[in-house]
Amino acid sequence: MADDPKLDIPPELRTIAEQGVDQARAAIDGFIDAAHKALDDAGKQFDAAHDNARDMGRTTLDFAEANIAAGFDFASRLARATTVDEWARLHADYVQEQAARLTEQTKVLGEHAGAAAGLGKAK
Repeated sequence: MADDPKLDIPPELRTIAEQGVDQARAAIDGFIDAAHKALDDAGKQFDAAHDNARDMGRTTLDFAEANIAAGFDFASRLARATTVDEWARLHADYVQEQAARLTEQTKVLGEHAGAAAGLGKAK
């Protein structure tokens, strides 16, 4: 039998192939790292939005409770009033208190909305 001819791959070609594989692996690793970072960033943004929505909901509920309590307090004071002048004074006081309360609540809700839009920080 005749000897089978042996075909050797030149070392330069092997080096080029190895470098190509290494470069392709590095490129894919970079792509995967970027994808992980994008997912992490999206998760952080989602978590922040979720936390802000929960905080805003709690704040709104707290405001509703305070407004309801103020209404009952006003009704109690009004029920104890003995004159029409006292009723008028109690009503004027209640309107002023509510205006101040609603102004503060609007400010706080505006801060929350700004934080949700990335414009500032809520308290």
